[in-house]
Amino acid sequence: MKKITTSFACIMLMIGVFAQAPGEKCATMTHFNQRVLNNPEVQTRMGQTEALTKQWLENHPNALKKKGNNKSLASVYIPVVVHVLWNDPIENVSDAQIQSQIDILNEDFRLLNADSLDPSHPFWIYTVDSEIEFCLASVDPNGNPTDGITRTFTNVVAFEANDDEKFTSSGGHDNWDPTQYLNIWVCNLDASGGTLGYAAFPSDLATDPELDGVVIRYEAFGDIGTAGTAGFTANDLGRTATHEVGHWLNLRHIWGDDQCGDDFVNDTEIAEGENYNCPSFPHRPGNLCGSGPDGEMYMNYMDYVDDYCMNMFTYDQALRMFAALNTERVGLLTSLGCDDASLINELANEGKFDLYPNPSNGVFTINSLQNLTITPIVYNVIGAEVKRFNGINHFPSTLDLSDLPNGIYYVKNIGSGKSLTKKIIISK
Repeated sequence: MKKITTSFACIMLMIGVFAQAPGEKCATMTHFNQRVLNNPEVQTRMGQTEALTKQWLENHPNALKKKGNNKSLASVYIPVVVHVLWNDPIENVSDAQIQSQIDILNEDFRLLNADSLDPSHPFWIYTVDSEIEFCLASVDPNGNPTDGITRTFTNVVAFEANDDEKFTSSGGHDNWDPTQYLNIWVCNLDASGGTLGYAAFPSDLATDPELDGVVIRYEAFGDIGTAGTAGFTANDLGRTATHEVGHWLNLRHIWGDDQCGDDFVNDTEIAEGENYNCPSFPHRPGNLCGSGPDGEMYMNYMDYVDDYCMNMFTYDQALRMFAALNTERVGLLTSLGCDDASLINELANEGKFDLYPNPSNGVFTINSLQNLTITPIVYNVIGAEVKRFNGINHFPSTLDLSDLPNGIYYVKNIGSGKSLTKKIIISK
C-alpha cells in the first residue's frame, strides 16, 4: 500500500513531468503536465499544496466516521453549476440528464451506489461514505435564483481539452466564482484520442481561478440521454464525473501516473499501471510493485476501468478530499450556492434508511431517518420480487427474511418520493 512521504514537496519538484500519453481516458495529468512545461511554478504550487495536505491530515486523523459507527448527514454540500456548450443540438443535454449526473455523484460519494462491493469482498473494509454531497446551485453568484445550468451555443465543433471551454471569448463559458461553486462544462471533446474528461487540481485555484472546474464529454455524462452514445457504451453510468471530481478534490490515479507510482493514499494497493475494461478479481496479486494477495484495487473510482466495474473510494481518499475542502477549497464550506441548508438536509434524508447487521442470518433491523411510513420490497439477484413489507411506520423495526435462502438480495424503499436501494447478504 502507498504511503504519504514526508518529503513530497521536494519529490514533486524533482520528478518533473509525469509520464502520460495524450489520448488517455482522463486528460487531467496530460493537461497538468502541459501547464508545467509552460510554467514551472505550477509544479511548485502542487508541491506546496501537498505539504499543506499532509499537515492537515496529520492534525485530523479521525475527520470521518469509520465503519461500525452511525452515519451522519453530509458534512459538506457542494453547489454545482453545469455549463452546457453545444454546436450540434444533440450536445445540448437535457435537464434530466444533468440531474442524473448529480444523483450519481451523490450515490458514489455517499456509498449509496447499488453496485458497491459486497461486505464479504476483501476490499470492502476500505470503502467509505465520504460525507460529501452535491446540489445544482439554487443561487447564482449575484444572489439571484438559478437552476444551476447555463446553456451556450458555440461555433466550436469540438474542444481540445485545452481550457478553451472555460472562456466565453473562445466559444465556451466563463466559470462562476470557483471558490463558491464546482463548475462542470459538458461539451463535445475531440474524439480522436477518446478523452472522456479532465479536471483542475486545487493547487492552482488561488493563482488561476478562471481555469478551475471539471470538463466532461457529453457522451459520458450522466446515465440517460446521450450517455454511452457514439461508441462510449462503457462510460454510460456517469462515473467519468465521479473520477474527475475526485481529481478536483486532489485525488490522484491509483497508479500514481507512473509504473508502481504513489497516489499519496495509504489504503489503496500499489498498482503497476492503469487498468482498463473490467478485470477479474483478484487482479495482479503479488504484482511487481509488491501488491498483496488481493491484487490491485481496479474497482476504485480513480482507475480507468469501465463504469460498471468501478464502485468505491477508500477512507484515506475521503480524508484527502476533506483536506482539500478545509484548505485550498475552504470557501465551499460557507458557500450559499445551495441556498437553504435545512431544506437541503431534508431532501438529502428523503427516502434514506439503514439495514443492519449486514450480512445477517436473515433477521435485519431497519431504521428510517425520517420516521415516515415505508414499504420495503426485497428482490433477488435477477430482479424478481421475493418479499414485501407493507406500511412500516415505527422504527427501529425488524425485517425477518430468515425464510429466504442464503445469497445476495436488494431491498428497495418505495414509501417516499425518493426510492433508494440497499444490498444485503443472508448467510446462515
